[in-house]
Amino acid sequence: MRGDMFKILQDALRARGMTYADLGAAMDLSEPTIKRIFATRDVKLSRLIQICDVLGVPLADVTDAAGRERPTATRLPTATEAGLASDPTLFYFYILLRDLRAQDYIARIFGLTDDQVFRIGMALERLGLAQVESGGRIQLLSHAPVQFRHDGPLMPLLKQVNLRFIAHSLSAPPDDTNLFFTVSRRMRPETAKLIRKDIEELTRKIAELARQDQLMTQEEDLQTYKVSGTWAAVDFAALFPRPEPEKPALETLSLTR
Repeated sequence: MRGDMFKILQDALRARGMTYADLGAAMDLSEPTIKRIFATRDVKLSRLIQICDVLGVPLADVTDAAGRERPTATRLPTATEAGLASDPTLFYFYILLRDLRAQDYIARIFGLTDDQVFRIGMALERLGLAQVESGGRIQLLSHAPVQFRHDGPLMPLLKQVNLRFIAHSLSAPPDDTNLFFTVSRRMRPETAKLIRKDIEELTRKIAELARQDQLMTQEEDLQTYKVSGTWAAVDFAALFPRPEPEKPALETLSLTR
């Protein structure tokens, strides 16, 4: 993923001694609206240009600076992961909020009441991941990339989600956007390292193209896509079940006694 343009704008805001309230007043917007824009990283191009104009920063300079940055994923505290793992619905709700899905949509697909959504919001607030605003709206405190611990408490849930996704991809017919693939080849470890770098670059490209789409496209015209994969040395003998040895017939056993 490329650098975060909104972090660059936040730095420009601080450099000018301005607050969210100052920026909102200059744009004829409320302070909560400005906070929401920076929290969700969800704004149309015209509004982004307006922010740049107020700060006196050319949009091209912001995008160039973002293009040079490669932010690293952060890790949640183990206790926070454990809190999410304690309730799968809480974890799924958090993931969908990070995917910028509307709160009402998430509540609808899980069949949650307003009271249940409020309790989820308060649970996320106690974990330091969100704040519940007036009217029960849940706002995440950060949309920065997150890397969950490989051996952490969330791993069982992550395994279930990804296995279900792979099963879905296997059963869906291939089309212009859906593709299941698997490949294995014998090669030198040095070649495998080069391929891993290419895979990492592809994930960054996916994140960057998605960010651009989210800036310039209506939410209802966006569709979530997912890719899951692994790249590692494999021993097929450990993957393929071995045939069980045939048991001798009863007649043979009786003759050998």
